[in-house]
Amino acid sequence: MLILPVYPTSALATTWYPVAETSQGQQQQFVDLDSVEFWGQGHVRVGSYYVDRRSGAPQRTDYLTEYDCDRRRFRDVEFSGPVGSRGWMPVDPDPLNSAAMEYVCAIAGSGQ
Repeated sequence: MLILPVYPTSALATTWYPVAETSQGQQQQFVDLDSVEFWGQGHVRVGSYYVDRRSGAPQRTDYLTEYDCDRRRFRDVEFSGPVGSRGWMPVDPDPLNSAAMEYVCAIAGSGQ
């Protein structure tokens, strides 16, 4: 039996929503509305993906990200791209990540 790794953002996603784009559509950020989870104390987890077309062929990176809405920071819990920091990072000045955080935190605020 062959078992392949599956990222939850692509395996379970059903409703992708574009939250931001920059550079005339060369970079885009999408969130999966069906994956939004409220963790309490201003924390939200969401599946998302980022598309970068700046170097020609589109490059997609999938994420499971936790946002701290009150402190405007994030950490990537799972991702399909190059290894980075899994610690808390400020969401600013990244406009795509900031837009994703603002969108899901607004959902969390209305859903609590």
